[in-house]
Amino acid sequence: MHPPRGTLLHAFRVRTDGTVAIMSAVVMTMVLGVAAIAVDIAALYTERRHAQGAVDLAAIAAAADIDRAHAAAVATLRVNNLRESLHVTVETGRYRPDPAIPPSARFVPGAEPRNAARVFLEKPGRTYFAQALSLAPPRMSVAGMAINTELANFSVGSRLLGLRDGVVNRLLSALTGSNVTLSVMDYNALANADVKLLSFIDALAGRLNVTAGTYNDVLGTSAQMGDIVQAMAAVTNTDGNNNLAAALSALQSQLGSSALQVPLAKMIDLGPLGELSLASPAPGLDAAYNVLSLINAAAVIANGTNQVAIDFGASIPGLLGLTLELSIGEPMQNSGWVAVGGNDTIVRTAQTRMKLLATIAGSGLLSGVALRLPVHIEIAPAEARLSDVACASDGGDAAVVAARPGIANAWIGEKTPGSASVQIASIVSAAIANVRGRAHVYVGDTSWTPLSFSKTDIDNRTIKSVSTSNFAGSLVSSLVSELDLQVQVLGLGVGLGPTISSLVSSILGNAARPLDATVSSLLQALGLHIGEADVRVHGVLCGGARLAG
Repeated sequence: MHPPRGTLLHAFRVRTDGTVAIMSAVVMTMVLGVAAIAVDIAALYTERRHAQGAVDLAAIAAAADIDRAHAAAVATLRVNNLRESLHVTVETGRYRPDPAIPPSARFVPGAEPRNAARVFLEKPGRTYFAQALSLAPPRMSVAGMAINTELANFSVGSRLLGLRDGVVNRLLSALTGSNVTLSVMDYNALANADVKLLSFIDALAGRLNVTAGTYNDVLGTSAQMGDIVQAMAAVTNTDGNNNLAAALSALQSQLGSSALQVPLAKMIDLGPLGELSLASPAPGLDAAYNVLSLINAAAVIANGTNQVAIDFGASIPGLLGLTLELSIGEPMQNSGWVAVGGNDTIVRTAQTRMKLLATIAGSGLLSGVALRLPVHIEIAPAEARLSDVACASDGGDAAVVAARPGIANAWIGEKTPGSASVQIASIVSAAIANVRGRAHVYVGDTSWTPLSFSKTDIDNRTIKSVSTSNFAGSLVSSLVSELDLQVQVLGLGVGLGPTISSLVSSILGNAARPLDATVSSLLQALGLHIGEADVRVHGVLCGGARLAG
């Protein structure tokens, strides 16, 4: 039943002129509600971003001050206006940035030595419109982790050498195409001196007219041997070491006008320090390197043909003559002789092939006869890989370097260039007998061995070595002891076979000792050691915390 016409109730029912206003009010309420929720969500998102940034900074502060990590984290959060209703948890431990380890397992809370901090923050989110609906503010949680920058400055194949029978002078002369005649005193001065690496590159930049840019800009160029020696002299002349100054001056003059270029990046890898501007204050890792080792490395790299031939004549005691042919490879790509870096940074020595032909005076039944001893040696690169840097709060920073000796093959025999096979060699060719022989020695360790360097080891310039377990004794002597001789007696010498075989073995055994000494000197000058890897850590840098995940 409808209300009677003309009544108030009937008028309300039939009039529609206020409908839009009512609907608008309802819709606007909904729109404002959605807008309020959107504003609160956006505000929470912004607040969470701010909290995450603050927690990241707190983690960096905690890692940089590991012994007071919690206090450092809380102070950083307060500075970033996070003060109220905070629940902060700080964990310290050991983080290993090893790609082989799952990310979730790289951080071990409480493990020593501690190098990382992880910060958890839980706080109520701030809302504006939700409060009008009596809704509890949501809780937000953020986390951040940071590790201390842990870098080491290390090298492989850096054992120092002595001057023996002029071998090193001859090798450096052949490598550089000059006439190097340094004295024992000169070599001792070079072997006992260090040069600061960054200071050396600064001085070298001046000689190369690189006046601006970074250290990597300098290392991306090439320098002549003379420039390298003069840069060393400029850095070390202020030390008052007159013997060193005289040795560098002598070497500079003996290099003469040699134009051989040294690609510096093949010698030195500064890692993250390479991005520093030239003449930057030392960042705590401007470690010192041995002058003689750097000169040797530069000479090897400068040799453009990588081929060296030396005729020692009769200058080696116990030998009538000795000739050497040397083929020197380069370290594998992305590896220098010197490196600065974090875990898994690798340095390598060069691959080397050597052929020695010794002529030895006979004795007894073989008086007046010259014996030939052809020796072939192949040495793969020795390698060192930074495994760990341990930063300690008491300053006792340390490092662990894993080393792997270069695998070596050596033969007595005749080898045709380009051929992998070694044929039996003619050792004696005389009226009484012909003697031929062949021998092979293999140095075969391929496993990595960890070497630990304490703060004392680093400060004392300690060199640690890894030797293969498959090799004992000196190489040439080992070859001679394995020599399989075939004796063909001629003329009236019937029955003398065993005597001549024993005599040849004795003569070659005596000659092996000076040959071992010569090979040792040659390889040491190249930073190589048969069946060994020599490692030195020059410095450790701890600090400069950075985020990790």
